[in-house]
Amino acid sequence: MCFYYSITKKSTNKLIKGKIIRDDQLSLFDEQYIVSGFEHPFMPVITDEHPDQIQHFRWGFLPSSVQNEEQATEFLNKYSTLNAKIEDISGSKLYAPAFHQRRCLVLCSGFFEWQTVKKEKIPYFISLKDDEMFVFAGIWNRSIDSHGKEYFTYSILTVEANELMAEIHNSKKRMPLILKPETALKWIQPDLNEEELKKLIVPLPASEMKAHTIKKFVPSNSKLINNSDIIAFYNYPGIGEALSQKGLLF
Repeated sequence: MCFYYSITKKSTNKLIKGKIIRDDQLSLFDEQYIVSGFEHPFMPVITDEHPDQIQHFRWGFLPSSVQNEEQATEFLNKYSTLNAKIEDISGSKLYAPAFHQRRCLVLCSGFFEWQTVKKEKIPYFISLKDDEMFVFAGIWNRSIDSHGKEYFTYSILTVEANELMAEIHNSKKRMPLILKPETALKWIQPDLNEEELKKLIVPLPASEMKAHTIKKFVPSNSKLINNSDIIAFYNYPGIGEALSQKGLLF
């Protein structure tokens, strides 16, 4: 799954070259070394409706029936909609319409996941080997309250884990759907049929990713630890050896 991620501007060349974002748009969002989905923050996304713009949507997909903040809070406390499992999405009353009609790109530089080692949870930071900013495949929705105020929310799609992520996220073996720059814009093209969408739903190869262990942190304190230290390498003796032997651990 993906409940925490990072967005920095260290390297944006591929997204700019791929015409996914423009250099002048980088000032539209702040760097955040850790973004907690459980805080339901407003984060930068690119949608099918406005592919040339960067908009800020709330992380945590809401149904169109939600009409005020009280209902939104009640729904998000009851249901986890930070992620949507791709294998179930076509049959989901909540997600299916958005999957076919309202897709988005979620800007990201890396994400966090935990490995279970003898009942202990070891945190990792996962990114691309070239340190480039990338995008998650997402879906979004619009809700309108009785006063005409609009609420825009999104969810990140997850797929079966690749070799690297299966070793790290060894409890559920899932990973976010990461789109390559050359296919990202196709994801937000309107009227894609089922076959065209399926071609884009492929786990990113482990060979294009890297991961390292980081120091344990309390997720509820994410605002207090929002600095580069959170993604710095931290050594746990004996941890990560299996990944290192397979050439997967950075």
